[in-house]
Amino acid sequence: MSKSIYEMVTDRIINQLEQGVIPWQKPWTGVRSGAYNRISKKSYSLLNQMLLQHDGEYATFKQWQDLGGHVRKGEKSEIVTFWKIQPVEEEQEDGTKVVKQIPLLRYFNVFHISQVNGVEPLPKETSVYKGLQTI
Repeated sequence: MSKSIYEMVTDRIINQLEQGVIPWQKPWTGVRSGAYNRISKKSYSLLNQMLLQHDGEYATFKQWQDLGGHVRKGEKSEIVTFWKIQPVEEEQEDGTKVVKQIPLLRYFNVFHISQVNGVEPLPKETSVYKGLQTI
């Protein structure tokens, strides 16, 4: 039986704590700081920042392929979580319709750019604000 997303997240955080890393103390700042998605160029959520092992660009296997890259054989993926509230319309016994808000939790396997051949990292950009890098 495969692990649930809850077990995978818990195992990852416990593993980091056992290695002496307190994952929620990392200072994420700015646009595209920490770990971010190569395609959307948006930083991952705090939970995903805690789950991922590296800063920088991540993408799914297919996203790397679409960019012309190739994930090296034997590389292990990491997970990022995604959740949203999904409205679901249900019909009651009396015929009326009710919209329920159902939480939807999914995860995706992603690879860091260091695990990929054939794709160059995005260039770092310097912010006009106080010379901070916003990569």
